[in-house]
Amino acid sequence: MRTQPLLRFLTFLALLVVASTSGTVAQSVVTIAEARSQGVDATVTVEGTVTRAFGSFVRLQDDSGTTGASALVIRQTSGPFNTDVTSGVITAGTQLQVTGTLSEFNGLLQINESDLGDYQVLGQGSVPAPQSVSIDDLASAGEDYESELVSISSLSFQSASGVFANGEDYTVVGETGSFPFRVQQADETQLAGTTIPAGAFEYEGVVGQFINDYQLIPVLESDVQSSRSFRFNRIFANVEEGTGTVSVDVSALNVADGETVSVTVDAGAGSTAEVGTDVTGLTVPQTLTFTDADPAPQSISVNVSDDTETEGLERLELVLSSADGAIAVPGRFTIWIRDDATAQGTVASGETGDILVETLQATFGSAPTLGYDIARDSLYRTIYNDGGIVEGIYTGFQATVDPNGGDASQQAGDDGVNTEHIWPRSQGAEEEPALSDMHILAPAFGSVNSARSNYAYGEIPNTETDTWFFEDQSQSTIPASNIDAWSELDDSPTRTDRRFEPREAVKGDVARAAFYFVTMYPNRANLQFYEQQRETLFQWHQDDPVDAAEVRRNIIQASYQGNKVNPFIVDPTLIDRAYFSGGGSPSPTVISIREARQLGGGATVTVEGTVTRLTDDGPYIQDATAGLYVFESQGAFGSDLGNTIQVGTELCVTGSLEYYNGLLELTDVADGQYEAVSQGNTLPTPPVVTLSDIVSNGEDYEAELVRVEDIQIEANGDATFQASTNYAVTDASLGTPTDAVSMRIPDGSPLVGVEIPVTTTFAGALGQFNGEGFESDEPDTGYQLLGLATSDLQGAGGTIPDETKLDVSLSFGSTGETASYRLVGLAGQVDRSIATTLSGAPEVSWTAFHDTGASQDYLQTYDGSDTFNFRPGRGFWLLSTSDWTVSETVSNVNVSNNTTTVPLHDGWNIISNPLPLDVSWSAVVSANGGSLQPIWQWDGSFQQTASFTAATGGEAFYFLNDQGLTELTIPTGASSTPTTLATHSIDMTRHVELEVTDRSGNVSRIQVGEMKNAHRGIDPYDHVAPPTGFARTALRVQAPGADNKREKYLARDLRAPANGGQTYPLRLLSKDARAVTLGVQSLPAQAGTRVILVNDESGVRHDLTSTSSLSVNPSQTSTSWTLLVGTEAYVSSELNASPDQVVVEPPAPNPFRDATTIRYVLPESKDVKVEVYDLLGRRLHTLVNKRQSAGEHTIRWNGTRGNGASLSSGMYFVRMNLGAVQHVHKVVHVR
Repeated sequence: MRTQPLLRFLTFLALLVVASTSGTVAQSVVTIAEARSQGVDATVTVEGTVTRAFGSFVRLQDDSGTTGASALVIRQTSGPFNTDVTSGVITAGTQLQVTGTLSEFNGLLQINESDLGDYQVLGQGSVPAPQSVSIDDLASAGEDYESELVSISSLSFQSASGVFANGEDYTVVGETGSFPFRVQQADETQLAGTTIPAGAFEYEGVVGQFINDYQLIPVLESDVQSSRSFRFNRIFANVEEGTGTVSVDVSALNVADGETVSVTVDAGAGSTAEVGTDVTGLTVPQTLTFTDADPAPQSISVNVSDDTETEGLERLELVLSSADGAIAVPGRFTIWIRDDATAQGTVASGETGDILVETLQATFGSAPTLGYDIARDSLYRTIYNDGGIVEGIYTGFQATVDPNGGDASQQAGDDGVNTEHIWPRSQGAEEEPALSDMHILAPAFGSVNSARSNYAYGEIPNTETDTWFFEDQSQSTIPASNIDAWSELDDSPTRTDRRFEPREAVKGDVARAAFYFVTMYPNRANLQFYEQQRETLFQWHQDDPVDAAEVRRNIIQASYQGNKVNPFIVDPTLIDRAYFSGGGSPSPTVISIREARQLGGGATVTVEGTVTRLTDDGPYIQDATAGLYVFESQGAFGSDLGNTIQVGTELCVTGSLEYYNGLLELTDVADGQYEAVSQGNTLPTPPVVTLSDIVSNGEDYEAELVRVEDIQIEANGDATFQASTNYAVTDASLGTPTDAVSMRIPDGSPLVGVEIPVTTTFAGALGQFNGEGFESDEPDTGYQLLGLATSDLQGAGGTIPDETKLDVSLSFGSTGETASYRLVGLAGQVDRSIATTLSGAPEVSWTAFHDTGASQDYLQTYDGSDTFNFRPGRGFWLLSTSDWTVSETVSNVNVSNNTTTVPLHDGWNIISNPLPLDVSWSAVVSANGGSLQPIWQWDGSFQQTASFTAATGGEAFYFLNDQGLTELTIPTGASSTPTTLATHSIDMTRHVELEVTDRSGNVSRIQVGEMKNAHRGIDPYDHVAPPTGFARTALRVQAPGADNKREKYLARDLRAPANGGQTYPLRLLSKDARAVTLGVQSLPAQAGTRVILVNDESGVRHDLTSTSSLSVNPSQTSTSWTLLVGTEAYVSSELNASPDQVVVEPPAPNPFRDATTIRYVLPESKDVKVEVYDLLGRRLHTLVNKRQSAGEHTIRWNGTRGNGASLSSGMYFVRMNLGAVQHVHKVVHVR
């Protein structure tokens, strides 16, 4: 008998060695992250460790992804693999090698059934440690965690009890929101039949996906572990002042025998009612103690007083906290206190217009929603449930729903009632969180909900009404009686303004819900749809005032959604003050194009970017984050295409996002919903990518300018490009052409009829057409190199034509602004005075400068000499009162051995590219020995650029010749091997990047760090910053030991590694002394590294590891700063040196929830007063008012008044008087 375990062990070892299907794996192994990037239909071989194996499903994980892991699902319902799972050969911890073809099931990437080729069991190890994540992590980056093993603590089930069932969806709630929890069928999970935790629990399991939703997918019973926790027995109470006592129970769950645990009840920071005034009989904080298993709940009671003041609606929030366990849902109990049944009060007194709109958005926006399933269930079970009856909003039809019965949504559905979005889904409420925001949801009789469709609300003359609705009835004739109780529909196919008119009793209700939506979701709401009904909704709001039922619903909805009420129900004056007499607008704020792309189809957004390419149907625009195609050829926008909207136009535009064959487009641009902000802007420098990069990560480049070098085009027998034709392309990275990427020559392209080159470089916009039609985002394939301009295709390794066309059109800003100057040059074999290209007299109509390269007095003003002749490679500073235009054909420069040269002088040069093609600067660096400073383009501030753009469009650059070159060699082939310096692929440590932005959008950046081969002082790894004479804003690092004044400041300072850290002296310039924003772009990856920025003049310190941006006010000359980067000991020693001035650190954390800390250092004894004020200038709390000794002092403010009462969420000011020095800091308190 003792031999049986040994026999089983030997059998298991044998299976580890031989287990596989047929044959061995012949394909090379790739990481799971690489396999995932190859996508559907790719055949891959991967290796990893099994994290979960049960039934037909295995999750395989390695450590290759962006999260530190990457995973795949292998699904086998039968066969050897399935047998090995059921027999325990493949189990958690098994190391597998798997070959198969990838497919998707509702978004989940897997190797499914017959797609599995070979597999091998490589051994048995331990399961990787789960990644600790939050609900926010999964909600924002679900794809990064798909199929991976994660752990989340302090979760609770919302509205679920009993036991788990197969094939059921649940919702879990955490500290920051809700998330789907799916119990799969019996072939994937063993959880069914186990008890649903009553309190908090910890989840350790995998993440799944179903269409657009990510889910927690428990596999094992042990994936869900109940934990000790505390909770209230209900969420809220709704009472009138002076009505007596309110009680709530507190329970302790999962307490073991013999244990004693405690929980503290306190007033929450979001309370607007005061303990001792609005409520009495309550002591907070109050600690409750529980002992042994299943302890009895304990009760908290308060008396609701009548304070004789009119406040409308107030609330007292009671919150739980404990060091002995988690806080389960509900962990907050809110007592809503009304002056009377309708509870009307004043919100944001004195504010109007856009200021009021911003206040409403800041105070009541971003309500945390619980998901659509819970929202619907709550709608029928509590919000609209009156004694078991749920009344439909439009017709008054009543459904029976037992609030204590089964599925409330099913009960309502059985009676024909479903959920209406008062603001239609197709007009902006399609995606979360808007989709499930309870303030815009209402029950409605199903056929009437369908009839309303997505029509705007409006008054319909009786003679134009097509259908009348009452309860569950409908008719086409005018009702004989009780006509106000009928809703009306005008959906005549001959009318363009189809409308829906609700019954009279709910017109105000829908109006207030609609104004709520456009206010809180301005980047989603279709504002054209809003304008159709704006006046009508306002009239309905006035005609149908708030009643007690609407107040009750508002309170319940808010209780489920972070206590965020619909303010238009609380204060009836808001709609007028905000949007009518106040003149405000729910206009969406401008967001980055990246943010817009993340919102996806269905969102209404406002973005701003530079037009990079133009088509007959709209422009491609791009900002610093991403690109987007604007599809609009009608109306005023269409008329302006090619006129005020042209390449180089800075365009601000509002429209709706939708997908068309994979391409995300901005459409439906109404008249007045766009603005050409400026003209002649420098286009973004396209990144150099390969075709393989596009195939693997096309979404990262969609609608952006890209540069693909040395591509081969398959002409398919065509000698010249044909209109509306796709051409297969390949390069060294791709090898064989694929349908995933091609070159597209649209109809009307100037490339039509141009000879097709064998090899070329493409620099233009990347489009997409995956053939899947409207509203199709996936699959990520069908990317197109769009030939929209002649310059999109450039010779790479080919011949240069004899002539080139100059097509220059540059605009200038105000002649009083130095930022309006342009760096200009001309391509080709030119030799003509700059004066001949301009109109008017010099120094009257225009001004030009030549940079001599000298260390001082380096700008030479136009003097009529041939120094101011455009010649190959020469450029100038230019400012003109009128546009600078040059349109002519010129001979090209001579090219020998695939290179040309331009003259240089020592020091700074203004240079231009005389070739008719763009050349990567890395190729220029290589052609000149591999050690050059970068080139700088100018757009009101200097930016490094990787592309030496052809001067056919008039562009020139700044370049520091610190190598003693007499000429610069420029290769005609742009694909030379880049040097390390040119590509910035440098192994840096303690690397910090800072960026300063002024109010005009001018940006200046610096980099500092350590590198093994660098040394202190200027070396080849440092980048000398260009002169600041024309810059309005500039941030610089002061170079150690620089002799030349024009090489004194650096944009990049790399030094040899030091033991403790580095100290970098910085200079910040802002000519108009307006506040600028300093942002942190990159921080050291090394753990334990501190980054502190100190204002040398004021002594204010900023911890950049906890502050991503700050507003500073430089002087009109410059401000001196010190940047400390290093270990805690190094930075502390630098900071603790005896100060000769007051040193102040801004409050941190900021924003804060529980408390914020203010630190300051006094060089000597001083009188100190530190006070807190609100936005109206009212003093709320005096934190310090006394004389303090020299040294460091610390103040902690917990967001309370001087009397200890908690303050609501909002913005406050900390005013510090430290002797003669005064500082004011803005702090934000959040619940």
